[in-house]
Amino acid sequence: MPRTRTEGLEVDRAVVVSLICQTVREIASQAPDIMVEETCLFGSKGFLDSLGLVSVVLDVEQKVNDLYGLSISLADDRSVSQQRSPFRSVSSFADYILMLSAERQRG
Repeated sequence: MPRTRTEGLEVDRAVVVSLICQTVREIASQAPDIMVEETCLFGSKGFLDSLGLVSVVLDVEQKVNDLYGLSISLADDRSVSQQRSPFRSVSSFADYILMLSAERQRG
């Protein structure tokens, strides 16, 4: 599993996936009981509406920043300008977080 070192702490994909799933369950009453990396969050097959997505993204951002001592922004122009939303599934969301944390580490 990909890991990224940031400020002495490893950003672990499994932990990030767990944070995403936990946060989605806290916010979205219609979230499936069992969520896996392939679970669609947003888009034609997703269950989050725009408001739910914004809430999830902001909560996950806060949790990741607090847990790893980061200062990354998940909801920015870069995330919304991509052809394929990084928030479409648990997996793509986790990949986006790992990419941003790796960039932060490099400086």
